[in-house]
Amino acid sequence: MRELILILLCVVSSISLAATQDTDDKHLRDSIFLIYQSMPVDTARTQFLKDVFVHNIDKDWSAELLDSALTSAINMKDVESELALRYEYFRYYTFRLDGENMDKALVLLKEVCYRCKIYDNYFSALHYMLQLKGSRGDTESAILESQKMREEAIRLKDSRGVFLSYVTEGKAYVFARNYEKAIECYKKATELTPLSTEDELMVHQYLTSAYYLFNKHPEMIAELETQRRIIDGIIKEQPAMLDSYRSKILEIELMYCKIYLAVEDAPNLKKHLDEAAKFYNDDSFLSTVIAYNFSWAGYYYITKDWDKCFPQFELTLSAFKGTQLMYEMDIRRIMGDAYVDAGRYKEAAETYRVAVLKCDSINKATLRMNEETVQANYRIQKALLEKEIGAKRFWQIAVGGASLFVILLVWGVLRVSRIYRELAKSEREMRESYAVVKAADKMKEVFLHNITNEIRGPLNSVVTLSDYLCQRNDLTMEQQQEYATIIRQNSEQLINLIFNILDLSRLESGMMKFNVQEYDMVQLCKDAKMRVELEEGNSVQLDFLTDLNTLLVQVDTARFLKLLSSVLMPLKRNKEQYTIEYTLFYNSVDELKIVVTNSPLLMDADNEREREIQHAINRLYLETFQGGYQLCEEDGKQLIIIIYPIK
Repeated sequence: MRELILILLCVVSSISLAATQDTDDKHLRDSIFLIYQSMPVDTARTQFLKDVFVHNIDKDWSAELLDSALTSAINMKDVESELALRYEYFRYYTFRLDGENMDKALVLLKEVCYRCKIYDNYFSALHYMLQLKGSRGDTESAILESQKMREEAIRLKDSRGVFLSYVTEGKAYVFARNYEKAIECYKKATELTPLSTEDELMVHQYLTSAYYLFNKHPEMIAELETQRRIIDGIIKEQPAMLDSYRSKILEIELMYCKIYLAVEDAPNLKKHLDEAAKFYNDDSFLSTVIAYNFSWAGYYYITKDWDKCFPQFELTLSAFKGTQLMYEMDIRRIMGDAYVDAGRYKEAAETYRVAVLKCDSINKATLRMNEETVQANYRIQKALLEKEIGAKRFWQIAVGGASLFVILLVWGVLRVSRIYRELAKSEREMRESYAVVKAADKMKEVFLHNITNEIRGPLNSVVTLSDYLCQRNDLTMEQQQEYATIIRQNSEQLINLIFNILDLSRLESGMMKFNVQEYDMVQLCKDAKMRVELEEGNSVQLDFLTDLNTLLVQVDTARFLKLLSSVLMPLKRNKEQYTIEYTLFYNSVDELKIVVTNSPLLMDADNEREREIQHAINRLYLETFQGGYQLCEEDGKQLIIIIYPIK
């Protein structure tokens, strides 16, 4: 009894020490070890250090707690404690995303688990390890290793290991954007029995996410209902568990809100918002706060309750706190649309203006980078001039030396002649280089001038029409709608133009980052076709031709999909009907070829500057990967030819 009281006092003291914010780290560490040394040598002593480690896992010195606890467990031959501590080592390195030490900790954990024939911690650690690998883009390896994990779990007759292998494989397929295979793996995991409540909730949550990414709302709703039914059952049996599941229930209700907000189902949206309000508090994660307030704003937008709608939009925007700039701009655009629908055009204009100003700040950053480029070119020219002056001085010294050394006249003449030829060649090369640099500078000046005009046009339209909407009270509803539409279109044009300029600048400077992975080019071409056909106001009829069933290449899927979309999709301001045909085939053993006929990017005469920028982006992107981009005409048809290496 006396020892039990001592242990309880030690645990309470350690938790109190960890919870005190003003306690110095070194003092806390020394106090913990002082308490540890005063405890009797038994398993409770090891458990004490493990519990304190859990509360201080973010501290660098917490690994010392594990070292002491592991030494104690090994000395006492307490294998179960050793196993638990090895798993905590893995968690320590996982918390710091230290991949090398995670591998080492996993090997040691596996050895102890095999020795104890208790495999739960080993498979849990392997699950996290493969998830991290998949999230970093190595999805193919993560899939293969998860299948090996399942074979190992079946051999060891560990049912939870089999369950985690299916979940791990499903997550790897999600990272690879193969949602059908991910759903198939998750469903196999749900069919395993028995499952703990936490495992059942986990796999249904993953299924919900996969259905959401796959845009299958009915199946997603069914999975959310299953999760809520499980949690409600637990709370009904144990009411005290409500606090443990508050955040989980809030996530479920906000997922419902996403669905009903997308389909504009106001009654169901309101029902789930009311339910979410029971579990929401301002201490929730930032993403949860944004989703909650935006869902309310969306509900009031649908129901046209403007007095409540716009304060909720303001709450949503205030939650960003300077992060996720592009997402914030989308929210401001939606808020501006709401002001337009409410007939509050002055506020709409101001909202659009703020969005445009944020875009303008990006534009200023771009111009600043171009200014730095001009200054760098100036320094190059100055260096070339100094070099030329130095060469002339050298010539003068050579001639003077030749006149002084009459005896060596012949040798001097030959030497000077050779130097002259070298200098002439060097001078010619420098002049050619100078001409190239000067031409490049001239082109950049013209480019900057044209781009400034391109940016000034939509920006002036937005500002002028915004002021017009604010100052004129005699405009008809049709005129107001027309001006608001023009403002929105010019804002979108300005944003697209700025992003294209940034992409072009990164490609020219070699600073563009790529996420290259193996992907099926046939499927990527089909994805581009689907993307264009699903675009709002689509005026394009697409025909995709190929004799290939599959063609795996190393490619940045997002960038290549953007390239294909740019040559297949007309600018949004152009409503002309197009019939486009594009064909995929082998150009050679090591190259594929895509031929696009009648691309809008060749025929849209009203947007010449934007087309030139897009052609330049496409050409530089393909040349980065040793590919090619050609514009040509054949049999009266205008063609874009894309060459891309297979290996």
